[in-house]
Amino acid sequence: MAAIDVVIADNQPMSLSGLRSAVADQSDIRILAECQNPERLLDAVRNYSPDVLLVSAEILREELKELELLVSEIEETRVIVVTNRKDMAFLEGALRCGAKGVFQREWPVQQIPMAIRKVINGGVWLEQAAAERMLEQVLTRRQAPDADECKVASLTPREREVVELICQGLRNKEIADRLHISLATVSHHLTSIFRKLEVDDRTSLVIYAAKQRLVIF
Repeated sequence: MAAIDVVIADNQPMSLSGLRSAVADQSDIRILAECQNPERLLDAVRNYSPDVLLVSAEILREELKELELLVSEIEETRVIVVTNRKDMAFLEGALRCGAKGVFQREWPVQQIPMAIRKVINGGVWLEQAAAERMLEQVLTRRQAPDADECKVASLTPREREVVELICQGLRNKEIADRLHISLATVSHHLTSIFRKLEVDDRTSLVIYAAKQRLVIF
């Protein structure tokens, strides 16, 4: 059976050494390269085309956007994020961004080879207790919809159109012309939108719309 090729990346030398030691004596796992420089991480993965990238959240500046961009660039490589973070938002976010596993540093390093083998075999690695907490939160959200989700869901299709045009910088008269409605109707829609979304003015509305992804800028 072919060895599993791995690249490890961590901007802390001691942490990098720990990751290396965790897989050093595994006959089925081969370290192709190590990376400590965030700017060279993508090039390292492209050059070696590993089966698995074991990458610390720190080298990604703990930014999920950085992880999402990385994953999108290396579709053939399975990514396992190593982190000190325990908050469910980050752990769930990492998986949603495309990581195939999240390994928390408090877990025994002897489990790292197990995590690598699991993601190679098509699974997702997440410590059981964390997975149970994540599932519980998902089920809770389904039972009790988020307040912002309820606000957004209360908007009519026409009100959504008005929100989008406001975010494009259009004035009331321009919105009326674009939608072929009267100025009074635009004002009515704005009053309703402000009330439903609990915002005070157009600036607050634009910020809220961006945060809730009602529009794409």
